[in-house]
Amino acid sequence: MNLPNSLTFLRILMIPIVAVLFSRGAYTAAALVFLLACLTDILDGYLARHLQKITEMGKLLDPLADKGMQLTVLVSLAWCGRMPYLSVWIVLGKELLMFLGGLYLFRQQVVVSANWYGKAATVLISACVMAVILLYDFIPPILLQIVQWTPPVAAIFAFVLYFVAFLQQIRKES
Repeated sequence: MNLPNSLTFLRILMIPIVAVLFSRGAYTAAALVFLLACLTDILDGYLARHLQKITEMGKLLDPLADKGMQLTVLVSLAWCGRMPYLSVWIVLGKELLMFLGGLYLFRQQVVVSANWYGKAATVLISACVMAVILLYDFIPPILLQIVQWTPPVAAIFAFVLYFVAFLQQIRKES
């Protein structure tokens, strides 16, 4: 186990912690753990590339840690009434379709790397999550709705672009 993989594993351990903090109404503490998870995600990616410590385990665990944390926080926000459930279901549906498409490509021995639009969507979703957690009581209602609906819009945008890449990859393989 190298340092980047250790940081990824640490993020996985943070997932139930963030869920418990939300369930207890400790939103600021949940936001801090979520922020720490986001920072360790950036750090583990940087270290893996710059120290040449990219591993197959890291390629598997990193996106699981990312999506696990992201979905846990979104579900927790919906559960405590700060995020519309439909918004969360859309993001969850996108992730399920991405997983199924990735599984199909894996079986075809094709690897599609993360792209800028997936990373941009993750950053945007994370920023919206932080705003909802920390500023929920202070954001004007119309702006709050925009912030709450930005995650599914970003997820759909990324999904459409990934789907186009998926179709191009399928055509190459045929």
